[in-house]
Amino acid sequence: MKRLLSERFSRFAETYEEWAVPQRVSAEVLVGMVRPEGRVLDLGCGTGFVSRIMNGRTGSLGCDISRGMAIFYMERFGPVVIGDAEELPFKSKSFDYVLSNFTLQWTDIRRSVPEILRVSKRGVGIALPVSGSLVETGFPFYPAEEVLSLFWEFEAKWKVMDIEIPFEGWDLVRFFHFTGSAYNPERKKLLTKKEIENLINSIKKPLFRVLFLYARLT
Repeated sequence: MKRLLSERFSRFAETYEEWAVPQRVSAEVLVGMVRPEGRVLDLGCGTGFVSRIMNGRTGSLGCDISRGMAIFYMERFGPVVIGDAEELPFKSKSFDYVLSNFTLQWTDIRRSVPEILRVSKRGVGIALPVSGSLVETGFPFYPAEEVLSLFWEFEAKWKVMDIEIPFEGWDLVRFFHFTGSAYNPERKKLLTKKEIENLINSIKKPLFRVLFLYARLT
């Protein structure tokens, strides 16, 4: 799955900027909630929505599993590392803050969350779509309660917010395609054109139900 995701997101790095509207909105909410300072890891940086909102501040570093996304990020913001959120290539407490936007739904959070906590000193901010998002697609989004349970020992504030996907019909299909997010691990075969038509017609109000969480570590 990881190799497939890396290749998929690399393929659509150029189109992600135009189509990833909900992801951009989510990044703005996340940065506003955490207001990070010091050395910041933009985990699952993609094309750099989070880093752009932070104004590419000195000390920030991008990290993404996708080589294509990493190259795109590097050309705009500088330092970037190709790495897996479930096995981060950093020493413990390497960063003041770790921010992750629309990334952890692609990971095993039982492995990625401990890694994020390990490499951060002061705080962690995450935003990820959870159960209630695009229910018609059958994507296995984590329940918000499951994510929150991994932060029980920390002082944390959180909220769940619905972010609309401003596309419908075949533009909704293009959104999934051009953001690299059409992959569904629950689906064992490609959909036919008719099945795709039936699916998009069943989605009356496309949205992501996003969990925003900020955990203070010190």
